[in-house]
Amino acid sequence: MNQFKKFSLTISTFLVFIFQNAWIHAATYTLDPPHTSVGFNIKYLMLTDVFGEFKSYDAKIEIDETTKDLIGVEANINVVSLTTENSKRDGHLKSPDFFDAAQYPNIIFKSKSVNKLGNDQYEVTGDLTIKGITKTITLRGENTGFINAGMMGGKRAGFYATATINRRDFGLNWNRTLDQGGLLVGNEVMIELKVQAAASN
Repeated sequence: MNQFKKFSLTISTFLVFIFQNAWIHAATYTLDPPHTSVGFNIKYLMLTDVFGEFKSYDAKIEIDETTKDLIGVEANINVVSLTTENSKRDGHLKSPDFFDAAQYPNIIFKSKSVNKLGNDQYEVTGDLTIKGITKTITLRGENTGFINAGMMGGKRAGFYATATINRRDFGLNWNRTLDQGGLLVGNEVMIELKVQAAASN
């Protein structure tokens, strides 16, 4: 019995050391909006892509300062800040036909796991909530670099990531059938993130 207690104590001590060590080396980075793009592309008239962008958001990115590996991400996006550079279209997108910004003002993403595929390649799997509906998605991308800019901005990290979702999975169902067939608005949406983040601790 005493040997079992000693073994349990050793395991517990080891686990505490591992978690404390990870916490010591973890750093929180926050987005730098002037150098970040949170956007999406969707097909219009089945011909070309329309690009949309959210201008207001905040996010926390956890990075291991020793290995420079991505640990996790949490993001909150303000739906009202959406723009496609067309006020009429933007108003429709914020209406109940699409995002219903008045009732669901935020899009939320919380990572559940980060899978490092190569030196700079990642898959980030997490829960995306749009219009009150939560689905698990996977962002695929890369770490585009780390730099200590000193007085010009301190520690910085860059990331690029994309994911493709079906908007109908999140209750964004509005559409129109074209006279010659096909749909006015595509159902697949490509999310595209170009991120620069600054160390906040």
